[in-house]
Amino acid sequence: MNTRLIVWCDRLIKSGFYLLFGLVPLLLTPLNYELFEYNKMMAVYVVASIVVASWIVKSIQQKEIRIARTPLDIPIALFVTSQFVSAIFSIDPHVSWFGYYSRFNGGLWSVISYVLLYYAFLSNLEAFSLSAKNEAKTPSPTHIPNTIYHLLRIALVSASLVAIYGVLERLGIDKRLWVQDVQNRVFSTLGQPNWLAAYLVALMPLSMAMGVIQLTGNNSLVTKKATMQEWMKPTLYGLLSVLFFVVLLFTKSRSGLFGLIVADILFWGLMVLKKLPFPPFKSPSNPPKQNQGSALKWGAGGLHVIFALIIFIHGTGTPAIDKWITFNGLKTIPTNVTKTTKTQEATPSTVTGPALETGGTESGVIRKYVWQGAINAWNSSWKTRFIGTGTETFAFTFYKFRPVAHNLTSEWDFLYNKAHNEYLNYLATTGIFGLGSYVLFIGVFVVWFIRYALGGMRYAENKQSLLPVPHTSLLIPISLFSGWLSILVTNFFGFSVVIQQVFLFLFPAIIFALLRSDEDAKKRSFSLRIAPWLIWAPILVCLYVLIKIGSFWYADTRYAQGYRMSRAGLYAQAIPALILASRLNPKEPMYHDELGSAYATLSVATFEGKNATQAAQLAALAVEESIRAISTSPNNVNFYKTRTKIYYTLSALEATFNAKAVETLTKAIPLSPNDPKIFYNLAILVGREGDTNLAIKYLLKAKELKPNYRDAYYALWVFFTEEKQPADAKGILNDYLVHIDPNDQQFKDLMNK
Repeated sequence: MNTRLIVWCDRLIKSGFYLLFGLVPLLLTPLNYELFEYNKMMAVYVVASIVVASWIVKSIQQKEIRIARTPLDIPIALFVTSQFVSAIFSIDPHVSWFGYYSRFNGGLWSVISYVLLYYAFLSNLEAFSLSAKNEAKTPSPTHIPNTIYHLLRIALVSASLVAIYGVLERLGIDKRLWVQDVQNRVFSTLGQPNWLAAYLVALMPLSMAMGVIQLTGNNSLVTKKATMQEWMKPTLYGLLSVLFFVVLLFTKSRSGLFGLIVADILFWGLMVLKKLPFPPFKSPSNPPKQNQGSALKWGAGGLHVIFALIIFIHGTGTPAIDKWITFNGLKTIPTNVTKTTKTQEATPSTVTGPALETGGTESGVIRKYVWQGAINAWNSSWKTRFIGTGTETFAFTFYKFRPVAHNLTSEWDFLYNKAHNEYLNYLATTGIFGLGSYVLFIGVFVVWFIRYALGGMRYAENKQSLLPVPHTSLLIPISLFSGWLSILVTNFFGFSVVIQQVFLFLFPAIIFALLRSDEDAKKRSFSLRIAPWLIWAPILVCLYVLIKIGSFWYADTRYAQGYRMSRAGLYAQAIPALILASRLNPKEPMYHDELGSAYATLSVATFEGKNATQAAQLAALAVEESIRAISTSPNNVNFYKTRTKIYYTLSALEATFNAKAVETLTKAIPLSPNDPKIFYNLAILVGREGDTNLAIKYLLKAKELKPNYRDAYYALWVFFTEEKQPADAKGILNDYLVHIDPNDQQFKDLMNK
């Protein structure tokens, strides 16, 4: 056995988890199409590949593979199976395996990565001992690794950097870099205010627990003889909790605040319930210190007084609440007059982000329609009821099943790649099987924690007697459990992102590691009778996977470059970047879709430059790339819209392309039957072919789906006027002015003509 190699494998495993908790939350680059989540997901893939390869090499050297037994084995197995089955029968297998482009979290590969990290952590706890070298020689499975606490401290250090950047964002350090009003709602390195809030809330109980340990574990503090230096650590953790709380308020996330309330009540409630920091089992050798409780009360009380003062001065960001609990709100109560305002429709040109984040229609109303779309999708067939539409396919599912009433919101033409409720998202995309196994995973862990951790007992090796869990061993697990439950709360009003999924799987793993008994620590062992030189197999596979991940990452940067150049009208410069992206990752349909659109526009420019031959070649390439995109994702309605745009553009070369555009867009109707834009654009296309009556029919359908659709009213006026139907033309203008917007000056002028 090569002990030195085992030591190096342990070091790689430990370093991998350190990077997972310390580096992943900080990652963002301006080079990618999606700056935040994509990089975090790629980092998880890299860490998972290295950790799993190290685990396999170590197992080969030990001539056996050891897999930890945990209470979550069956729920995890069922959950992974549900995702796999749903991916196999998905309406878009590519998305189900790799995840929705720019997010990727939630695809089957990401789920497999999280599960592998969960088992790699628990099956290699010796890697977290203070002396990995000694542990390799004489493994001690019952040792509680102190370096796990280092791992948690790394998580807090990383979170502190994220929070500090959030404060700097509030001060305007990067306000000119973003379309969003980042000073109003900060998102730091997480990319979205609600995600930042969920991340900080999950770690706040841990920061408070670390402070409690420092506050009650120091005899000098207990006896009131502490020096300034000894007060530094508990004070530092207290200030860290305050920092997290302040940045949480800067996000203006209601789900984050609700998650914090649940986590805070749970953490301190369990402390009181377990009479912590007193030992739950008193003994002459371990008498309780009377001043510990006093120190804890002053620390906890002082921390919450600071929280209350911050809210009193700053507010929560929710006006309905702030008017009753803030200084400014209380001052204006006597003069407050209830005002009602009409919600105006926001056009795509004026919207800088989803109203769930920036305003517009109230977010609760929008969520109601998104949730209804998820339920409609789940209830659409027996197949979807059991296994859903396919892992991570909500983006396509919502188009097909969204309620008509959603068209009256300010986000009527927005794409939702998640259901804004993790549980309904699983229901729609993976059915009862997926949601049931996910809830089972949650329920089993909650029951286990209540039964064993909060029960304060664990089985001894002989299984015939019970031993108490030391009180010091419960502080960190209770904090992690409280933070873990906050994720379940924030996920109810949103959806998980990469770092939340890391916490969802690894917080339970850390709790098991800290509370495991000798019996719990035993692993399933499987003998490996293979040649030692086969250690090169996992190493080579790991290198191959890392090269592919690097290739995919670089392809994304080229796609981002081409995408931005196309939006700037620089199609000749965009095409080489998009070609390189599609070669590096040829199975990604987004690249082919964007490349086809660029080819089409450049084809028309070439034709206008009197080069008909090259224009025809570019036109053929445009159609070919669009075919590749749709063949990979045949249920992606946006690809049909792009092909329609390609044919519409190419109709400048040849009029017959207009009929192909009509045919393509007609095929998109079953994929998004309640989309008024499809019928509006169909009206324009058939109108170009001279079929005015059919165009009017399509426009009336668009108006039916979206009664306040201004463009449809205007187009109806145009077609009625062309058809010499002045009464109908005037009637449609009057209808809009009376029922939609009486102050529309352009329509008033048309009425007066």
